[in-house]
Amino acid sequence: MRGGLKNKTIQDGAAVLLAGLSLGVYSLVSFRRAAVQTAWILSPWLFPMLLAVLAVLAGAALLFAGWRAAAADSAEAPAEKGRGLPRALTVALSAAAYVALLPALRFVPATALFLGAMMVFLGERRWLTIAAVALAAPLLLYALFALGLGVRLP
Repeated sequence: MRGGLKNKTIQDGAAVLLAGLSLGVYSLVSFRRAAVQTAWILSPWLFPMLLAVLAVLAGAALLFAGWRAAAADSAEAPAEKGRGLPRALTVALSAAAYVALLPALRFVPATALFLGAMMVFLGERRWLTIAAVALAAPLLLYALFALGLGVRLP
């Protein structure tokens, strides 16, 4: 595991884990210091706490993956070197196009199109999997938020 701290995945995992822990502490302190004490379920600090828990889990998963990669001394493939910025710009431009298309296409179709395109871009080639995820995820989110919680989606 020589050079483990130079592993980008370990660095990312540590940053996400630290951000999640910080958000969790902030949520707990803010909840305790709130002028009006309510139950957690009604508290405005519940959602940041849920995000904190998810960030801690994601950070731990990244740390574990990074440590496995560092232990195996797996080096980045030569074909992938130097491709980070163009790929990041492609994802950012795709996200901007998604936001621009939301008013015209509405939530479910725009999100399905975006998820499908991102899955293809990230290397998924099984069309049945792409179609299932691209359709199921926005429909599930719509059912949960719009129908279940009464939250208006774009």
